[in-house]
Order: sequence, then C-alpha cells, then structure tokens
Amino acid sequence: MRDRECLHCGMYTDAVRITLEQIPPDVHCPKCDASVYPQHDGSCLTRDIAHHHETVVRAMAKLDTMIIDGWRGYSRHLRIIVGGGLIREQVLGQLHYYQGQGLLVDYREENPNRGAIVVQLRN
Repeated sequence: MRDRECLHCGMYTDAVRITLEQIPPDVHCPKCDASVYPQHDGSCLTRDIAHHHETVVRAMAKLDTMIIDGWRGYSRHLRIIVGGGLIREQVLGQLHYYQGQGLLVDYREENPNRGAIVVQLRN
C-alpha cells in the first residue's frame, strides 16, 4: 500500500500502522528523504468528544483516536471540544502527559472558549 504522500516532492511511500507508542512514525520519502509524517498542510481537525452522552472513559478513548487520526492525516492542529466539566480536566491532564511523551508539540485552551482545546501536533 503506497498511500502517504510527501508534501515536499509529491512522491508516495508506504503508509504505516500508527499507534500512540509510535508517534511520529519514522518514515522517509524514497525520493527526497524528507520525514513524511511530520509534514502538514496547515489544517485543523475538529471533533466533539464530550457532548454526546460520553463518559470520561469514552471521551478519553475518543481523544486517543483523534490524535491517531491527526497523525494519519496531514493536519497541523486538532480542535477538541471538551465542554467545561470533568472531561475537560481529564483531557488537559492527558494532553500534558502526551506532550511529555512527544506525541504533540503544544496545547492550549481556546480563547475565550474554555470548552475547546487546540492541540498543535506538528511544527
């Protein structure tokens, strides 16, 4: 399967299975040798993980899926709708951990909406 496009030269390379333990995957373009997974198109992926009767456990699973989906795609940022309660607090704690693990560059509460968090996945 050759389905990861290098945004520098346009060449395609084999996509890899992405897990939280392997972010970012170390895959290089066969043509220009650029690392392909840190490349982004500047977009922002937005999802609501808190307003469809989610429990904290389910919301945290959605957070993990969203981070993996962000790395599968080419988004630079994630915008996570978390509401203002317990889910928000748990997500902020988990994002702090993920930042320490190198899964994301930075995160912040959206201003003035504290019910949304903006995550920077890639530089």
